Amino acid sequence: MTVPRSLSYAEARERVLGAVRPGPIERVSLAAARGRALRGTLTAPHPLPPFDNASMDGWAARSADLAGATAAAPVTLAVVEVLSAGHVPSRPLGAGEAMRIMTGAMLPQGADAVIPFEDAEGLEAPARVRIGAPVVRGDCVRPAGADLAAGAPVLAVGHELSPHDLALLAALGFAEIPVGARPSVALLSTGDELLEPHEALRPGAIRESNTTQLAALLEECGCAVALRRRLPDDVAAVTAAIRDALALADVVITTGGVSAGDHDPVKLSLDAIGDVELWRVAMRPGKPQAFGTPGGRLFFGLPGNPGSVACVFETLVRPALRRLQGFTVLERPWLDVRAAVPFGSLAGRRDFLRATLSRRDGEWWAAPAGPQVSGYLTPQSRAHALLVVPEEAASLEPGDAARALLLRWPEGTPG
Repeated sequence: MTVPRSLSYAEARERVLGAVRPGPIERVSLAAARGRALRGTLTAPHPLPPFDNASMDGWAARSADLAGATAAAPVTLAVVEVLSAGHVPSRPLGAGEAMRIMTGAMLPQGADAVIPFEDAEGLEAPARVRIGAPVVRGDCVRPAGADLAAGAPVLAVGHELSPHDLALLAALGFAEIPVGARPSVALLSTGDELLEPHEALRPGAIRESNTTQLAALLEECGCAVALRRRLPDDVAAVTAAIRDALALADVVITTGGVSAGDHDPVKLSLDAIGDVELWRVAMRPGKPQAFGTPGGRLFFGLPGNPGSVACVFETLVRPALRRLQGFTVLERPWLDVRAAVPFGSLAGRRDFLRATLSRRDGEWWAAPAGPQVSGYLTPQSRAHALLVVPEEAASLEPGDAARALLLRWPEGTPG
């Protein structure tokens, strides 16, 4: 039987991330790229904006023509053309001339400023405009390349593509871009006591919630769930299911069956699977785990309690899955916080405590989201963050500075 290996949290994280390399690259349309990891260097094929254009409706003019303009002695310019967006000026702008111009329209050669409509007086027959103040070169003009120069790097490799990034890429003409392929993940939950959510409760049974939680977390971090199965506490059935899952998916995650019990099926299947270690990690929750790379796939054996599943996923699995996709940033944001109440721990173990956050006196304060019982679901539902008690501390006292891994912002609180 596989003998558990004792590891610190830092050692477990190092071993997990050390086993992961960025996976395949695929080219996708902009419509399919939101939230994906950029996996290729992109440089601007042209300036942005691609030409000098008006930032307001007004009059394109030469600043030199208006140097002496005052309200008492306005300058009158001949209006020689009307320019709308999408049309190219028919000729350069000469001395003593102006062109009526709309927002976004190309500035004619010779013009170096735009006077807003409300700051000038249009005259009819012949078309003229009267301007009673000087104008500064560049006023109300968006110069070519002011946003991005031709040949400039656009976004860094490993960047997580936002909707705003996609707008930038669309403006530069990138219809398809290279991104990290979505890893396929198989989820296997073990336990004779487990029921499907729609099934009626019976004595000794509980409804299975881990795969629901994990499927949503996996989708959120860019993965595709290829399989969800609930398995009995039967070693042969679990071994066969793991082998099938490894043949199907890039990543296999099991929940339950890795603890110290005599009949834990995942633990008892590992010798047959190969290249998977049973771990005892000095962290709470989530001490019993399994990890390996059988057949070049990633295998995570998580505990069965939902609080442990959530904690190990956030601290070890999610960073690995993001590295697999090629992201540069592997973790959720970290916050500097203060403990609102005492938090107990044990020296030599890293605790990840489910906490709620509140803002007070310009600082974030962390309080328990509920009892720190790994089998309880309500504290995880209420938690805004995982508050860390490091190995060197036996507790956090009220007012102590700490770090917290942000899961979500408190409702109604700007980040």
